[in-house]
Amino acid sequence: MFELGQKYNFYGKVMQINDSTYETYPITVLTENNESVIVRIKKEESLSLNKIYYFKTEGITFKEKIHLDVLDYTKISECKISDDKRDELMKFFYNHAPVSTSEIEKDIEKIISEIKNPVIKAITEKIYFDKKEDFLLYPAATKYHHAYISGLAYHTHSMLKLAKGFLDVYDWLNDDLLYSGIILHDICKISEFDSFEGSNYTVKGKLIGHIAMGVSLLDQVARDLGYQDEEEVMLLQHILISHHYYGNFGSPKKPNIAEALMIHFIDNIDSKTCVLGEELEVVETGDLTSPIGVLDRERYYKHKLSK
Repeated sequence: MFELGQKYNFYGKVMQINDSTYETYPITVLTENNESVIVRIKKEESLSLNKIYYFKTEGITFKEKIHLDVLDYTKISECKISDDKRDELMKFFYNHAPVSTSEIEKDIEKIISEIKNPVIKAITEKIYFDKKEDFLLYPAATKYHHAYISGLAYHTHSMLKLAKGFLDVYDWLNDDLLYSGIILHDICKISEFDSFEGSNYTVKGKLIGHIAMGVSLLDQVARDLGYQDEEEVMLLQHILISHHYYGNFGSPKKPNIAEALMIHFIDNIDSKTCVLGEELEVVETGDLTSPIGVLDRERYYKHKLSK
């Protein structure tokens, strides 16, 4: 398959790391062309399991076989590639949100640009654009809802679309507070997980959690911008601390402003409906789903009118 002395460059995901007594050790890599290959890397170098890299390799002879010697490698997070190419790779190597990252990014940033209140706008812009790279990649959870690449941004994007419907019906709600609260309510989940592949919680995530981290971040940004005494800051902080509603789910306060209550409802709707849709997708028409944890372990029937 490979030729001696030829260069081979490709994106690949590290699937297995093997020990070796030689100066190089073998790593099993799944390439973007859906090929499983063995590459050899120097002992002093280190790659991480389940991560994507851009490999530059050369065919060499090892034990009378041609192997790929790694000349250089770069983490995908450090590669300068288009959003479309990044989406393509993420969708191939991992479970990924069903909406493209570029579409999510465009829609969220359009809403931020339309925020009228100067305090809310400045705080939202500062936090979002500082966290944007990770926000667009991280999952919303390790399991249950939106637990895949770009799940956090997709969840936020879906909530913003639902919010537009609420605003059409209840036009007395403040759209700036509603939109900003949705964008910021989960943004510190990127500090709860160890990586955007997102299978493990960090110690900080376990001991503090995204709600407390979000309120702390909002307070610091408000101070940096000179807005610490503005009521808008308190209202946004209240939205963040109350969006889970119940103390045993992490919220020390229940919603006491209308926009906070709406965000709790919208968050609940999207997180649970997303899981229900995923469960219905894997059963045949005429069957019931497995018990769904986030829906009180009820089973749902996939009827003949289902899309």
